Amino acid sequence: MADTVLQIFAKAPIDGFVKTRLIPELGVKAATDVYIMLLSSVVELAASSNYSVQLWCAPDLQHDFFQQVAKKYKFALRKQRGANLGDKMKYALEQGLHEANRVVLIGADCPVFTLNYLMEAFQLLTDSKVVLGPAEDGGFVLIGCTKVRDNMFSQVDWGEATVLSQTLKALTGAKLTYSLLPMLWDVDTLSDLKRWQAS
Repeated sequence: MADTVLQIFAKAPIDGFVKTRLIPELGVKAATDVYIMLLSSVVELAASSNYSVQLWCAPDLQHDFFQQVAKKYKFALRKQRGANLGDKMKYALEQGLHEANRVVLIGADCPVFTLNYLMEAFQLLTDSKVVLGPAEDGGFVLIGCTKVRDNMFSQVDWGEATVLSQTLKALTGAKLTYSLLPMLWDVDTLSDLKRWQAS
């Protein structure tokens, strides 16, 4: 069994399927282009690491972008499964733990990830069962674990500003110890996009 696996959650860059909150200001095509840039940034960062990388895809594995990434970087492609984001993450983390002792899952929306941040996440899993990277909007940009429990995401209102606090409460209820990384931000709104472009 490997020691570490890095997972990326990705949606197929289909017009109208990604970055929907940017569509009113940018239009459908430009919003898709932003998502492709974000996802490409995360993919390149992961490829520059020494980790075994899995790209967890929605709605399926067939999109040309996924196929090209798999071919170029030798990433393993997996299909997201579950009724909501919590179910999908729990399933992916569970599967990852069949192959490695420590699994870290990141999204495609955070352009300020660094290799050091990912390394710190894996390091914190030496002493904690779960690690989280808080996001400024009240969610999280990263989750890693060495243990999965069925109720680790119970009663979390996905998409709300309470996601992180509700997740921490659920982890406590599931008797899973956790550590927190420094807070980062992701790109959801036009102001987030401008912040990224200015950085």
